[in-house]
Amino acid sequence: MFAREIRSSKGFVTFVVCVAVFTDMLLSNLIVPMLPYALLERVGLPKEDVQKWNSILLALYGGSQMVGSSTTVLFAVGTTLPILLIARILQGLSGAITFTIGSTLLFDVIGKEGIGRAMGYTSMSVSLGILTGPVAGGSLYEYGGYIHVFIPAFVLIAVDIILRLMVVCAPKSQFQSTHKNSSKSGDTATDTEPLLGKTGPAITRSPFLVMLSSARFTVALLSLFTINSFSNGFDGVLPVYVYQTFGIRPSQVAALFLILCVPTLFSPVTGTLTDRFGAKWPATAGLVLMIPSLILLRLIVPNVTAPFAKLAALLFSMGLAITIANPPLITEITSAVREIEQARPGVFGPHGAFAQAYGLLGCSFAAGSLVGPLYAGFVKEKLGWPAMTLLMGVLSSISLVFVFLVTGGSAFQRGQAARASTDRQ
Repeated sequence: MFAREIRSSKGFVTFVVCVAVFTDMLLSNLIVPMLPYALLERVGLPKEDVQKWNSILLALYGGSQMVGSSTTVLFAVGTTLPILLIARILQGLSGAITFTIGSTLLFDVIGKEGIGRAMGYTSMSVSLGILTGPVAGGSLYEYGGYIHVFIPAFVLIAVDIILRLMVVCAPKSQFQSTHKNSSKSGDTATDTEPLLGKTGPAITRSPFLVMLSSARFTVALLSLFTINSFSNGFDGVLPVYVYQTFGIRPSQVAALFLILCVPTLFSPVTGTLTDRFGAKWPATAGLVLMIPSLILLRLIVPNVTAPFAKLAALLFSMGLAITIANPPLITEITSAVREIEQARPGVFGPHGAFAQAYGLLGCSFAAGSLVGPLYAGFVKEKLGWPAMTLLMGVLSSISLVFVFLVTGGSAFQRGQAARASTDRQ
C-alpha cells in the first residue's frame, strides 16, 4: 500500500488522470480500423451503406459526451446495429465524465504554474490511447478475430479502477486561493467588513456566459473544437476511403493511425514551452503547419504513385501540428478564466469556475467528435476526398487568424480588462 503522501502527490494524481484518459481513448478507438469490416462482415450491411453508418457510429461517441465499462461488453457481444449504437453512446458518456473531472482535479492539485506541462502529459495520454487503440484493434481483428479485440480493454478497465480508488484527493481550495490573492493586493478586513474579505460583485450572470464573453476563452474553445473535428473526421473517413480506394486492410489502417499519433508523444515538451513562453506562438505554429498538411492530403487519390508512403508522411505532419497546437490551447482555457477573475474578482463566486471551464472544454471536444465524422463523411461522399481535405484546410486557416490575433491576450482584450476595471470602480 502506498503511503498517503505518495497517493496524494502531484505526480501520482497526474499519472492516474493520464491512465484514465488513456483508457477511455483506447476503448473508443479500438473499433476505428475494424469498424467498416465489422459492419460488412458481422452486421451484414450493404457496401454502399458502410460509410454512412461508420460515420454515425463514430459521431455518436461525441454526441453522448455532450457510463461506464459495460459499453465494452456491449461492443464485444454486439452483432446488430442497435446494440453497437447504444454501446457507442455509453462510451461517450464515460469519456465526458473522465475528461471533465480529471482536468479539474489536475488544476486543483497542480496549480497554475505547472498546468501547461500537466496538460501536455494528458494530451500525450490521449494520443497514446488514440494511437494504441487502432493499432491493437486492427491487428487483433485481422489476426485473432472480433472478440479478441476486447481482451486488452477489460484488463485496462480493471487497472484503471484500482488506480482511481488509490488516489487521495487533497486539492488546494480555489476559494482560499482567490482570497489569498485578494489579501496580497492590499485588501484587509475591518470590523465593518465581512470576515471572508471582499468577494467582488454579486453573481448576476451565468458563469458559462461570462466565460464565453471572453474572446480568449471562446477562440481557444472553438479552435480545439475545429482541430478535434479534423482528427475525428479522419477516424470516420480514412479507414473506408483507403480500403475502397487502395484495398488497404485493417492492420495497414492501424499503421496509418499509428503514424498520425506518434508525434503526440512530444506533447509534454509543447506543454513545458507553453508554461515558459505562453500559448500564442506554439498554437500559431501548430496551425501554420496544419494548413498545408491538410490541403496536400487532397493529392492522395486513385492512381497516385506510392499512396501509402505519401499518406503516411502527410498524416505524420498532421499529427505533429496537433501536438504543437493542442496543449497551449487547452492551457489558454485556464489562463482566460484566471484573467476574468483578476479583472472582476468574485464574478464566479467563492469557488471559482474551473470545473465549468473544463466542462465546456469537454463539450468542445465532444462537439468535434460529433460533427467531425458527420461532415467529413458527408463531404467525402458528395464532393469527394479532395474537397473534404480542402475544407479542413480552409477551416484551419480561419482558426489561425483568430488564434494569432487573440490567444495570449491582445490589445482588444486589454481594453476589455481596462473597461471592466473602470466599471468596478
